[in-house]
Amino acid sequence: MQHTLESLPQLPVIEQSDANRWVEGIIRFHKSRATWHAKRLHGIGGSEMGALVSFYRGETSTGFSTITEVVEGKLMKRLPKFETSHMRRGNALEDLARQVFLKKSFGSIDLAAMNALATANRLKGYEFMVGNPDDIVIINGKRYVVDYKVPNTFSEAIEFDYEVQVHHYATLAKFAGIRIDGLILAKLDMPPQLSEYLTNNLASMEPQRVAELVDSIVRVDLPGCRIVSIPIELKTALQAELLAAGKDCWNDFVLKSVVPTPGQYGKLELKGEIELNLARYQQQYVMAKSGISYLTDVAKQASSGMEMLLQNVDFEGKALPLSVVGVKPNSLDSTLVLNEALLRGATEDELQAKDRTYSVGALLEEVQRLGGKVESDHLFESSLDSAKAEAYLKDLGVDLGNLRKPGLAIRMSTKKEDKVVSQHYEERAADRFGAWLEESLISNQGEESDFTDRDPSAETLLPIEIETGHLSEALADAFKVSVSSDEQQSQYPMKAAPGLR
Repeated sequence: MQHTLESLPQLPVIEQSDANRWVEGIIRFHKSRATWHAKRLHGIGGSEMGALVSFYRGETSTGFSTITEVVEGKLMKRLPKFETSHMRRGNALEDLARQVFLKKSFGSIDLAAMNALATANRLKGYEFMVGNPDDIVIINGKRYVVDYKVPNTFSEAIEFDYEVQVHHYATLAKFAGIRIDGLILAKLDMPPQLSEYLTNNLASMEPQRVAELVDSIVRVDLPGCRIVSIPIELKTALQAELLAAGKDCWNDFVLKSVVPTPGQYGKLELKGEIELNLARYQQQYVMAKSGISYLTDVAKQASSGMEMLLQNVDFEGKALPLSVVGVKPNSLDSTLVLNEALLRGATEDELQAKDRTYSVGALLEEVQRLGGKVESDHLFESSLDSAKAEAYLKDLGVDLGNLRKPGLAIRMSTKKEDKVVSQHYEERAADRFGAWLEESLISNQGEESDFTDRDPSAETLLPIEIETGHLSEALADAFKVSVSSDEQQSQYPMKAAPGLR
């Protein structure tokens, strides 16, 4: 591995501290494939090229990695990704997919082409182009680049990174003088439970059993038990594009030790219906939250009322006026039950739990009694501190945006001016829901409600009256709504667009 690293073309711009950390990490986490990972530093592989093409197109990468991760990897600032369940499944079942594909297609691996590609000299100016296809296969006299995938959830869609990946290998074949007639993405389709079982057990299965499994998949050939060959159009334009993207990335970023930062945007700018619909969703959120807040208080009051009425009443197992609301006593308080049993003469031996757990304090005392050191490192569970990891990454200048949990953190604003708006919505919710509750109560049916609906003909949706946020004036103009304190009227109820209700 040392010789491989010393011959890196980007070695002069790699920080020594980064190189030291990379080598230590590879030895610790990827020792069995250390040399393979070192060789990957010499160029850009097929699984990495999609991120580069997406970057130069101005698009967000949705595949294996981002251009930032690719460049950081080549500069030894980032270790290879740890093996995930998807990676483990793909590695374990790739040969099974290969055997099924070859048997079903009556194809044969073109060993001469594979060897020629592996030993070909790199094209001058494009030395960064590296990688090996899963297979080059001859089918009916034509030569295909084949890439095998074993997805957790099958789809016949051609993911962009996969399309770029096979074009990358076809380009390498062209450099080596190997004619390629087509590209094939071969996806093994099987249920997640079966693929998980095979991932864990295929390597230990007898060859005869594996052969029988291959025959079964080919014979059944139904969704959930099949190999699907998805042809990919060979596009010379995409080959030219990936060569340009790879060359620019290698020369401008890797060889100059510059880490690109895609996706840096300033203030969110949305136009037209998108901005308006976002505002509507935000308003619907505050309306719903206001209603929930009011109704939650009503539910709590109702619960307290039922508790008072049924206090000291033996109602367990008896029918109550409305069956739609289940009412029963709370479960027993285990502490009170244990104390009562002990007070009535039960012994601790009689009440001893069946499953016992160790007392950490007693164990430490026993360790000390036997002459052991309770502060020894090996007695402590090893745990990593994410706060320290965050600080470490910030010191390196790493963009943490891609490390967030999926989804959004949505909540009501606690700013003073926003609380005024929230209070207004809660008051309106109390008016609307209060009227509905009063009119619907059994005891009040036929009587006039104490609540007055300000606009009975309007939909039960609140008007757009957003007093805060950068859209307040725009919304006021669009819907001609006055936001003065004297005109908080529902004259212009919000009409939710399709899909917004």
